[in-house]
Amino acid sequence: MGTRAALGTDGGSQTAELGVAGLHGLYQEKQISRISQGRNVLRILGQFLTGLPVAAWMLLDVAVVCTGLKFGYVHFVPPAYVPELNIDIVSAAFLYSVALAVSGLIFGLYERETLMARSRILTRVLLTTATATILAYAAVYLVMYTLLSRRAALCAVVGYLVIGTSLRLFACWAIHKVKRGLLLVGPRSLSESFVEAVREGFFSEYEVIGHVDDTTTTAAVIPGCPKLGNLSDISQLCRQKHISDIVVGKEIQRHGGDAQWMLPCLRMGCRVTNEAVFYEKATGQILVDEITPNWFLFADLQIHCDEWATFKRALDLVASVVGFILSAPLWPLIALCTKLDDRGPVFYSQDRIGQNGAVFRLYKFRTMKVGAENGKSLWATANDPRITRVGRLLRHTRLDELPQLYNIFMGEMSVVGPRPERPDLVVGLTRELSYYSARHLVKPGLTGWAQISFRYGNTIEDAKRKLQFDLYYLKHMCWELDIIILLRTIGTFLRGAC
Repeated sequence: MGTRAALGTDGGSQTAELGVAGLHGLYQEKQISRISQGRNVLRILGQFLTGLPVAAWMLLDVAVVCTGLKFGYVHFVPPAYVPELNIDIVSAAFLYSVALAVSGLIFGLYERETLMARSRILTRVLLTTATATILAYAAVYLVMYTLLSRRAALCAVVGYLVIGTSLRLFACWAIHKVKRGLLLVGPRSLSESFVEAVREGFFSEYEVIGHVDDTTTTAAVIPGCPKLGNLSDISQLCRQKHISDIVVGKEIQRHGGDAQWMLPCLRMGCRVTNEAVFYEKATGQILVDEITPNWFLFADLQIHCDEWATFKRALDLVASVVGFILSAPLWPLIALCTKLDDRGPVFYSQDRIGQNGAVFRLYKFRTMKVGAENGKSLWATANDPRITRVGRLLRHTRLDELPQLYNIFMGEMSVVGPRPERPDLVVGLTRELSYYSARHLVKPGLTGWAQISFRYGNTIEDAKRKLQFDLYYLKHMCWELDIIILLRTIGTFLRGAC
């Protein structure tokens, strides 16, 4: 009996211990499940906010501003003795909404990269709000000869600063809190541009989990990107590692039989795409390494559309005339400063390559010392000793490009397009970079997608990166993109002048 009692007691204690362990394990599983669900909610929310189109953010901003104005008009009634001088709420809401949308485009508030950094959000929201207020009051007082209640405007501004900024800061937090899992298939086939983009942080909202490949090599092209298995393991990895995006290298794409793993991944909600498409959507560039003659068949370029060409030429004429009128007061000042700096000529001209390889004479305000190049085309560098003191300021603010308004008026250039290069440099770049001559299918521009997206270049690699931006513009060129580029250029000028 004693023995049985002892055995019974031990068995009961072991059963109890197992029961407690089981309950503890169940509790841990539930906790892990809750954390996983929370991460999934944040991931989905971050993806949703990142993928919101520009129009959606604009509508959201307009709704916030209009709500603020409505609150101001209701709670701060204008004085009874001047009712006829106060602008009605509908007109005020329309003016403020337009001013806010234009200011946001100018300062890059609606760019995807803005949501990636809190400092960008705060800076661009403040610049946008201040500029929108100035534009709205200028329209009210100088154009419409009426009044806008300062209290109502203050309600709109404060409401927007609080709500608009908070929404963007929350989006930034959600994006960085739970990054999207990225799985690479065949990383040895990934191009150098893709690898460089990962290193430079272009895919900051993604976490590169690893790569899979059927080869025996285990060395990874991207640091911190280990091999996780073979192609047959992809669907299991998607479940275990919470993969949301899969990028397929070009070598894997050539083997149709290896693509059987895709359907299970698609059923789980994973985004499966090739390297070129993923890179294009994430960075606003076209992978030069991936371009073949077939690319031009599928890109469906609209560069020779008569309607588009007519519209673009009309826009160029209007923009060149208006630009010259607005900048006319600066020309004598720039000329005087240039003369006082080193007594050299004010203007500088060079041969450049235009549309379809035609050579034209491009004009600029001189920014380098006289005879700096001695007839040779050299890349400009950071802190270039050839640049004058006034020239450095002109380059920083892009004011040295103003004389090109003449080239635009004469039809040799466009307001928006790839920047024109010198003939001898073009010869070398065409030899080094595949399809470099494709950028000459359209007129060169005073500003362009590459200019607002990339720094001054002084190497072959920089020229390659700019070519990738130029090809993106060729593929997606439309009047909406041109307007966005123009507004962002104005923002670059204003930020450079501050």
